[in-house]
Amino acid sequence: MAQTRAARTRRRVLCAAAMELARYGYAGTSLSRIASQAGVTQGALTFHFPTKPQLARGVYEEGATVTRAAVDSALGRSPLPLQNIIDVTHGVARLLHSDTTVQAASRLSRETAWTECSWHRLWLGEVERLADQAHARGELAESCSAGLLCSLVVCMLARFDCPSVPTTGTLREDLEALAQLWCLVLGAVAATRSPGLLPGGSPDGDPG
Repeated sequence: MAQTRAARTRRRVLCAAAMELARYGYAGTSLSRIASQAGVTQGALTFHFPTKPQLARGVYEEGATVTRAAVDSALGRSPLPLQNIIDVTHGVARLLHSDTTVQAASRLSRETAWTECSWHRLWLGEVERLADQAHARGELAESCSAGLLCSLVVCMLARFDCPSVPTTGTLREDLEALAQLWCLVLGAVAATRSPGLLPGGSPDGDPG
């Protein structure tokens, strides 16, 4: 019973910390605000996370775990590497829109020099691998290199990843906007013989 209460307290602290870190960044995060939002004492917070860096790393690991699961889920839905890239972008965009642990992990990755906090590599590494495969298989237009495709993906996801760039509003609207971007991009980067690409993502994904 005590272990169950401790687990619930830890979960409340992590959720409150994720919201705080996503909104204010590491430097602006206040442990007292986190304790208040979580409904726990400062002593209870520091029992689970003795220092601010430990708490931030705990939130990062939560966001990283969620991101890895989403990327793994997106891979293999299609035999086409280029379609897998599209599916990964939709999965990452969905998380950046709705999951505060992922939002916090992304912001920590941008704002800290901690080597273990490299959230963008969790998905960009897969995009790079898939882009190389797509290029080798002739899925890309002659004018589009694997590196250029990766740069385009980073730019497309920047509207979800950067707090200063406003998104459309609802998750469905934002994913529809991403699909429209892919419609534009595919006309320039995909080889004409690349069949059946779905800019809105594979149909077995979460419709949002």
